Amino acid sequence: MIYFDNAATSRYRPQCVQDAIIEQAKHPSNPGRSSHNDAVEAALIVHRARESIKTFVNNPDAEVILTKNCTEALNLAIIGTSRQGHIITSVMEHNSVLRPLFELQKGGLIRLTVLDQENGKINAANLEKKICPDTYMVAITHMSNVTGEVNDIAEIGKITSKQGILLLVDAAQSLGHIPFDMRSLGCDMVASAGHKGLHGAQGTGFLCYSRRIKVRPIIYGGTGTDSISTFQPHSPPESLESGTLNALGLAGLAAGVEWTRKNFDKINKHINGISEYIMQNMKTIKGIKIYSNNNNGVISFELNGYNSSQLADILNDRYLIAVRSGLHCAPLIHRAMNTTENGLTRVSVGYNNTMRDAKKLIIALKTITEEAIAD
Repeated sequence: MIYFDNAATSRYRPQCVQDAIIEQAKHPSNPGRSSHNDAVEAALIVHRARESIKTFVNNPDAEVILTKNCTEALNLAIIGTSRQGHIITSVMEHNSVLRPLFELQKGGLIRLTVLDQENGKINAANLEKKICPDTYMVAITHMSNVTGEVNDIAEIGKITSKQGILLLVDAAQSLGHIPFDMRSLGCDMVASAGHKGLHGAQGTGFLCYSRRIKVRPIIYGGTGTDSISTFQPHSPPESLESGTLNALGLAGLAAGVEWTRKNFDKINKHINGISEYIMQNMKTIKGIKIYSNNNNGVISFELNGYNSSQLADILNDRYLIAVRSGLHCAPLIHRAMNTTENGLTRVSVGYNNTMRDAKKLIIALKTITEEAIAD
Protein backbone atom coordinates (compact mmCIF):
# COMPACT_ATOMS: atom_id res chain seq x y z
CA MET A 1 0.00 0.00 0.00
CA ILE A 2 1.23 3.48 -0.94
CA TYR A 3 -0.05 5.71 1.84
CA PHE A 4 -0.97 9.28 0.88
CA ASP A 5 -3.34 9.98 3.79
CA ASN A 6 -0.90 11.62 6.18
CA ALA A 7 -3.18 14.59 6.88
CA ALA A 8 -5.52 12.13 8.62
CA THR A 9 -2.71 10.47 10.56
CA SER A 10 0.95 10.28 9.63
CA ARG A 11 2.15 6.83 8.63
CA TYR A 12 5.78 7.42 9.64
CA ARG A 13 6.65 6.69 13.27
CA PRO A 14 10.35 7.11 14.06
CA GLN A 15 12.01 4.28 15.92
CA CYS A 16 12.35 6.39 19.06
CA VAL A 17 8.55 6.76 19.20
CA GLN A 18 8.01 3.02 18.80
CA ASP A 19 10.64 2.29 21.46
CA ALA A 20 9.13 4.76 23.93
CA ILE A 21 5.66 3.25 23.59
CA ILE A 22 6.92 -0.33 23.89
CA GLU A 23 9.04 0.50 26.94
CA GLN A 24 6.11 2.11 28.74
CA ALA A 25 3.87 -0.82 27.79
CA LYS A 26 6.25 -3.14 29.66
CA HIS A 27 5.68 -1.24 32.92
CA PRO A 28 2.20 0.33 32.75
CA SER A 29 1.20 2.46 35.68
CA ASN A 30 -1.17 5.33 36.42
CA PRO A 31 0.51 8.77 36.48
CA GLY A 32 -0.38 11.03 39.37
CA ARG A 33 -2.20 8.40 41.39
CA SER A 34 0.43 6.56 43.47
CA SER A 35 3.92 7.08 44.86
CA HIS A 36 5.55 3.78 43.85
CA ASN A 37 8.39 3.78 41.33
CA ASP A 38 6.38 2.86 38.24
CA ALA A 39 3.75 5.52 38.96
CA VAL A 40 6.48 8.10 39.44
CA GLU A 41 8.04 7.07 36.11
CA ALA A 42 4.65 7.42 34.41
CA ALA A 43 4.30 10.90 35.92
CA LEU A 44 7.74 11.80 34.56
CA ILE A 45 6.61 10.73 31.09
CA VAL A 46 3.64 13.08 31.37
CA HIS A 47 5.96 15.86 32.51
CA ARG A 48 8.31 15.24 29.57
CA ALA A 49 5.40 15.42 27.16
CA ARG A 50 4.32 18.79 28.56
CA GLU A 51 7.83 20.21 28.49
CA SER A 52 8.52 18.99 24.95
CA ILE A 53 5.38 20.76 23.73
CA LYS A 54 6.30 24.01 25.47
CA THR A 55 9.72 23.91 23.87
CA PHE A 56 8.29 23.14 20.44
CA VAL A 57 5.96 26.17 20.46
CA ASN A 58 8.52 28.34 22.30
CA ASN A 59 6.36 29.15 25.29
CA PRO A 60 8.03 27.83 28.46
CA ASP A 61 5.55 29.60 30.75
CA ALA A 62 2.44 28.17 29.08
CA GLU A 63 -0.07 25.74 30.51
CA VAL A 64 -0.30 22.43 28.62
CA ILE A 65 -3.42 20.29 28.93
CA LEU A 66 -3.03 16.78 27.53
CA THR A 67 -6.04 15.43 25.65
CA LYS A 68 -6.96 12.41 23.57
CA ASN A 69 -6.95 14.40 20.31
CA CYS A 70 -7.10 17.90 18.83
CA THR A 71 -10.90 17.80 18.79
CA GLU A 72 -11.04 17.51 22.57
CA ALA A 73 -8.46 20.28 22.92
CA LEU A 74 -10.48 22.63 20.69
CA ASN A 75 -13.69 21.85 22.58
CA LEU A 76 -11.91 22.59 25.84
CA ALA A 77 -10.65 25.92 24.52
CA ILE A 78 -13.98 26.99 23.02
CA ILE A 79 -16.43 25.70 25.63
CA GLY A 80 -14.08 26.14 28.59
CA THR A 81 -13.76 29.89 27.95
CA SER A 82 -17.27 30.48 26.59
CA ARG A 83 -19.31 33.44 27.76
CA GLN A 84 -21.90 35.85 26.44
CA GLY A 85 -20.36 37.66 23.49
CA HIS A 86 -19.08 37.47 19.94
CA ILE A 87 -16.64 35.03 18.28
CA ILE A 88 -15.08 35.24 14.82
CA THR A 89 -14.14 32.13 12.85
CA SER A 90 -13.84 31.21 9.16
CA VAL A 91 -15.09 28.94 6.39
CA MET A 92 -11.69 27.21 6.44
CA GLU A 93 -12.36 25.50 9.75
CA HIS A 94 -12.66 21.82 10.57
CA ASN A 95 -15.85 20.64 12.26
CA SER A 96 -13.85 20.36 15.48
CA VAL A 97 -14.01 24.16 15.58
CA LEU A 98 -17.31 24.71 13.80
CA ARG A 99 -19.53 22.31 15.72
CA PRO A 100 -18.81 23.56 19.25
CA LEU A 101 -19.15 27.15 18.01
CA PHE A 102 -22.46 26.51 16.28
CA GLU A 103 -23.74 24.69 19.38
CA LEU A 104 -22.90 27.74 21.50
CA GLN A 105 -24.65 29.97 18.97
CA LYS A 106 -27.68 27.64 18.88
CA GLY A 107 -27.92 27.87 22.67
CA GLY A 108 -27.96 31.66 22.49
CA LEU A 109 -24.68 32.13 24.36
CA ILE A 110 -22.63 33.62 21.52
CA ARG A 111 -23.02 35.47 18.25
CA LEU A 112 -20.85 34.02 15.52
CA THR A 113 -19.27 35.63 12.47
CA VAL A 114 -17.91 33.24 9.83
CA LEU A 115 -15.36 34.89 7.54
CA ASP A 116 -15.15 33.90 3.89
CA GLN A 117 -11.78 33.07 2.34
CA GLU A 118 -10.05 35.31 -0.18
CA ASN A 119 -7.69 33.56 -2.56
CA GLY A 120 -7.76 30.56 -0.25
CA LYS A 121 -6.88 32.46 2.93
CA ILE A 122 -8.35 34.71 5.59
CA ASN A 123 -7.84 38.42 5.01
CA ALA A 124 -6.65 39.95 8.30
CA ALA A 125 -7.93 43.42 7.38
CA ASN A 126 -11.38 42.01 6.72
CA LEU A 127 -11.25 40.16 10.02
CA GLU A 128 -10.48 43.41 11.84
CA LYS A 129 -13.56 45.05 10.32
CA LYS A 130 -15.77 42.32 11.83
CA ILE A 131 -14.63 42.93 15.40
CA CYS A 132 -17.39 44.16 17.72
CA PRO A 133 -17.19 45.67 21.21
CA ASP A 134 -18.06 42.26 22.71
CA THR A 135 -15.77 40.14 20.51
CA TYR A 136 -13.75 37.97 22.88
CA MET A 137 -12.28 35.24 20.65
CA VAL A 138 -10.99 34.60 17.15
CA ALA A 139 -10.82 30.86 16.37
CA ILE A 140 -8.86 30.19 13.20
CA THR A 141 -6.97 27.39 11.51
CA HIS A 142 -3.28 27.77 10.79
CA MET A 143 -3.27 25.46 7.78
CA SER A 144 -6.28 24.16 5.88
CA ASN A 145 -6.69 20.39 5.93
CA VAL A 146 -8.34 20.66 2.50
CA THR A 147 -6.08 22.98 0.49
CA GLY A 148 -2.93 23.26 2.59
CA GLU A 149 -3.21 27.07 2.48
CA VAL A 150 -1.61 28.82 5.46
CA ASN A 151 -3.20 31.77 7.23
CA ASP A 152 -1.07 34.70 8.37
CA ILE A 153 -1.40 34.09 12.09
CA ALA A 154 1.18 36.75 12.94
CA GLU A 155 -0.88 39.44 11.20
CA ILE A 156 -4.08 38.23 12.84
CA GLY A 157 -2.25 38.04 16.18
CA LYS A 158 -1.28 41.71 15.98
CA ILE A 159 -4.93 42.63 15.64
CA THR A 160 -6.22 40.40 18.44
CA SER A 161 -3.38 41.33 20.82
CA LYS A 162 -3.99 45.05 20.28
CA GLN A 163 -7.69 44.65 21.07
CA GLY A 164 -7.39 42.17 23.95
CA ILE A 165 -9.15 39.37 22.07
CA LEU A 166 -8.23 35.70 22.59
CA LEU A 167 -6.63 34.09 19.55
CA LEU A 168 -7.23 30.33 19.36
CA VAL A 169 -5.29 28.56 16.60
CA ASP A 170 -6.10 25.10 15.29
CA ALA A 171 -2.64 23.79 14.39
CA ALA A 172 -3.59 20.16 13.78
CA GLN A 173 -2.25 20.26 10.21
CA SER A 174 0.57 22.77 10.57
CA LEU A 175 2.47 21.77 13.68
CA GLY A 176 5.58 19.90 12.64
CA HIS A 177 5.44 21.34 9.12
CA ILE A 178 5.43 25.10 9.64
CA PRO A 179 7.42 26.88 12.39
CA PHE A 180 5.14 27.88 15.25
CA ASP A 181 6.23 30.35 17.94
CA MET A 182 3.29 31.23 20.17
CA ARG A 183 4.82 34.39 21.53
CA SER A 184 5.97 35.93 18.26
CA LEU A 185 2.66 35.02 16.60
CA GLY A 186 0.56 36.61 19.33
CA CYS A 187 -1.23 33.30 19.83
CA ASP A 188 -3.03 32.85 23.16
CA MET A 189 -4.16 29.25 22.69
CA VAL A 190 -3.01 26.54 20.30
CA ALA A 191 -4.55 23.10 19.89
CA SER A 192 -3.01 20.22 18.01
CA ALA A 193 -2.99 16.47 17.54
CA GLY A 194 0.02 14.38 18.45
CA HIS A 195 -0.33 11.85 15.63
CA LYS A 196 0.10 14.00 12.52
CA GLY A 197 3.07 16.30 11.93
CA LEU A 198 4.51 15.55 15.37
CA HIS A 199 4.83 11.84 14.52
CA GLY A 200 3.49 10.68 17.88
CA ALA A 201 0.84 8.13 18.76
CA GLN A 202 -2.87 8.24 17.99
CA GLY A 203 -4.98 9.06 21.02
CA THR A 204 -2.89 12.11 21.92
CA GLY A 205 -3.42 15.83 21.57
CA PHE A 206 -3.03 18.98 23.61
CA LEU A 207 -4.13 22.51 24.34
CA CYS A 208 -1.31 24.94 25.10
CA TYR A 209 -2.34 28.34 26.41
CA SER A 210 -1.26 31.42 28.33
CA ARG A 211 -1.58 31.02 32.09
CA ARG A 212 -3.46 34.32 32.32
CA ILE A 213 -6.45 32.61 30.65
CA LYS A 214 -8.99 30.89 32.87
CA VAL A 215 -10.29 27.67 31.32
CA ARG A 216 -13.20 25.81 32.91
CA PRO A 217 -13.40 22.00 32.89
CA ILE A 218 -15.69 20.29 30.41
CA ILE A 219 -15.10 16.84 31.98
CA TYR A 220 -15.31 16.18 35.72
CA GLY A 221 -13.89 13.31 37.75
CA GLY A 222 -10.86 11.85 39.47
CA THR A 223 -7.61 13.77 39.28
CA GLY A 224 -5.48 12.13 41.97
CA THR A 225 -5.44 15.41 43.92
CA ASP A 226 -7.69 16.71 46.70
CA SER A 227 -9.58 13.42 46.64
CA ILE A 228 -11.58 14.21 49.78
CA SER A 229 -13.48 16.91 47.92
CA THR A 230 -16.52 16.11 45.79
CA PHE A 231 -15.80 19.22 43.71
CA GLN A 232 -13.36 19.61 40.86
CA PRO A 233 -9.93 21.08 41.73
CA HIS A 234 -9.45 24.69 40.65
CA SER A 235 -5.89 24.56 39.34
CA PRO A 236 -4.72 23.25 35.97
CA PRO A 237 -3.53 20.93 34.66
CA GLU A 238 -5.31 18.59 37.12
CA SER A 239 -8.61 20.48 36.94
CA LEU A 240 -8.74 19.92 33.17
CA GLU A 241 -7.40 16.35 32.97
CA SER A 242 -9.88 14.14 34.80
CA GLY A 243 -9.35 10.40 34.43
CA THR A 244 -6.38 8.26 33.54
CA LEU A 245 -3.99 9.82 31.07
CA ASN A 246 -2.69 7.88 28.07
CA ALA A 247 0.83 7.26 29.39
CA LEU A 248 1.75 4.95 26.49
CA GLY A 249 0.65 7.51 23.94
CA LEU A 250 2.28 10.37 25.81
CA ALA A 251 5.58 8.49 25.94
CA GLY A 252 5.39 8.32 22.15
CA LEU A 253 4.28 11.94 21.88
CA ALA A 254 7.23 13.23 23.90
CA ALA A 255 9.62 11.23 21.72
CA GLY A 256 7.85 12.30 18.52
CA VAL A 257 7.88 16.00 19.37
CA GLU A 258 11.58 15.90 20.19
CA TRP A 259 12.43 13.91 17.06
CA THR A 260 10.40 16.28 14.89
CA ARG A 261 12.06 19.32 16.47
CA LYS A 262 15.54 17.97 15.76
CA ASN A 263 14.72 16.87 12.20
CA PHE A 264 12.31 19.66 11.25
CA ASP A 265 14.18 21.00 8.20
CA LYS A 266 14.98 17.55 6.81
CA ILE A 267 11.40 16.33 7.21
CA ASN A 268 9.86 19.29 5.46
CA LYS A 269 12.42 19.54 2.67
CA HIS A 270 11.49 15.93 1.89
CA ILE A 271 7.74 16.57 2.00
CA ASN A 272 7.96 19.83 0.04
CA GLY A 273 9.99 18.19 -2.73
CA ILE A 274 7.58 15.30 -3.23
CA SER A 275 4.57 17.63 -3.02
CA GLU A 276 6.05 19.90 -5.68
CA TYR A 277 6.65 16.93 -7.99
CA ILE A 278 3.06 15.73 -7.61
CA MET A 279 1.60 19.21 -8.11
CA GLN A 280 3.61 19.97 -11.23
CA ASN A 281 2.85 16.60 -12.82
CA MET A 282 -0.84 16.78 -11.97
CA LYS A 283 -0.98 20.03 -13.93
CA THR A 284 -0.03 18.09 -17.07
CA ILE A 285 -2.95 15.66 -16.76
CA LYS A 286 -6.00 16.71 -18.73
CA GLY A 287 -9.19 16.83 -16.68
CA ILE A 288 -7.56 17.44 -13.29
CA LYS A 289 -8.34 20.63 -11.40
CA ILE A 290 -6.11 21.32 -8.41
CA TYR A 291 -7.43 23.27 -5.43
CA SER A 292 -4.08 23.64 -3.68
CA ASN A 293 -1.44 26.22 -4.48
CA ASN A 294 1.51 25.32 -2.26
CA ASN A 295 3.90 22.48 -1.49
CA ASN A 296 2.90 21.96 2.15
CA GLY A 297 1.95 18.34 1.59
CA VAL A 298 -1.84 18.72 1.23
CA ILE A 299 -3.06 18.48 -2.38
CA SER A 300 -6.79 18.36 -3.11
CA PHE A 301 -8.08 17.93 -6.65
CA GLU A 302 -10.95 16.73 -8.80
CA LEU A 303 -10.91 14.65 -11.98
CA ASN A 304 -13.59 15.28 -14.58
CA GLY A 305 -16.19 12.54 -14.69
CA TYR A 306 -15.36 11.11 -11.26
CA ASN A 307 -16.88 11.56 -7.86
CA SER A 308 -14.07 11.93 -5.30
CA SER A 309 -15.08 8.72 -3.50
CA GLN A 310 -15.20 6.82 -6.78
CA LEU A 311 -11.70 7.98 -7.69
CA ALA A 312 -10.36 7.13 -4.23
CA ASP A 313 -11.84 3.63 -4.52
CA ILE A 314 -10.19 3.09 -7.92
CA LEU A 315 -6.82 4.22 -6.57
CA ASN A 316 -7.22 1.88 -3.60
CA ASP A 317 -8.63 -1.18 -5.38
CA ARG A 318 -6.55 -1.13 -8.56
CA TYR A 319 -3.34 0.60 -7.52
CA LEU A 320 -3.16 0.12 -3.73
CA ILE A 321 -2.84 3.87 -3.24
CA ALA A 322 -4.52 5.32 -0.14
CA VAL A 323 -5.97 8.83 -0.38
CA ARG A 324 -8.86 10.71 1.26
CA SER A 325 -12.09 11.68 -0.46
CA GLY A 326 -15.20 13.66 0.39
CA LEU A 327 -15.58 16.83 2.44
CA HIS A 328 -12.71 16.24 4.91
CA CYS A 329 -14.88 17.30 7.91
CA ALA A 330 -14.63 20.88 6.63
CA PRO A 331 -18.00 21.57 4.97
CA LEU A 332 -17.85 25.36 4.73
CA ILE A 333 -14.65 25.52 2.67
CA HIS A 334 -16.17 23.05 0.21
CA ARG A 335 -19.30 25.19 0.05
CA ALA A 336 -17.12 28.23 -0.65
CA MET A 337 -15.30 26.38 -3.46
CA ASN A 338 -18.51 24.82 -4.87
CA THR A 339 -17.18 21.28 -4.34
CA THR A 340 -19.82 20.02 -1.92
CA GLU A 341 -21.62 17.74 -4.37
CA ASN A 342 -18.68 15.51 -5.34
CA GLY A 343 -16.11 16.48 -2.73
CA LEU A 344 -12.41 16.44 -3.50
CA THR A 345 -9.74 13.76 -3.57
CA ARG A 346 -6.90 14.63 -1.22
CA VAL A 347 -3.31 13.46 -1.47
CA SER A 348 -1.34 14.24 1.69
CA VAL A 349 2.40 13.66 1.71
CA GLY A 350 4.40 12.49 4.70
CA TYR A 351 7.95 11.58 5.62
CA ASN A 352 7.04 7.98 4.77
CA ASN A 353 6.57 8.78 1.09
CA THR A 354 9.19 8.45 -1.61
CA MET A 355 9.60 9.89 -5.08
CA ARG A 356 8.78 6.40 -6.34
CA ASP A 357 5.41 6.63 -4.57
CA ALA A 358 4.78 9.98 -6.24
CA LYS A 359 5.63 8.64 -9.69
CA LYS A 360 3.29 5.66 -9.21
CA LEU A 361 0.50 8.03 -8.22
CA ILE A 362 0.99 10.15 -11.33
CA ILE A 363 1.10 7.06 -13.57
CA ALA A 364 -2.12 5.80 -11.98
CA LEU A 365 -3.90 9.12 -12.52
CA LYS A 366 -2.72 9.31 -16.13
CA THR A 367 -3.92 5.76 -16.77
CA ILE A 368 -7.33 6.44 -15.23
CA THR A 369 -7.67 9.59 -17.33
CA GLU A 370 -6.62 7.87 -20.56
CA GLU A 371 -9.08 5.03 -19.95
CA ALA A 372 -11.88 7.52 -19.35
CA ILE A 373 -11.09 9.32 -22.62
CA ALA A 374 -10.98 6.00 -24.51
CA ASP A 375 -14.41 5.07 -23.19
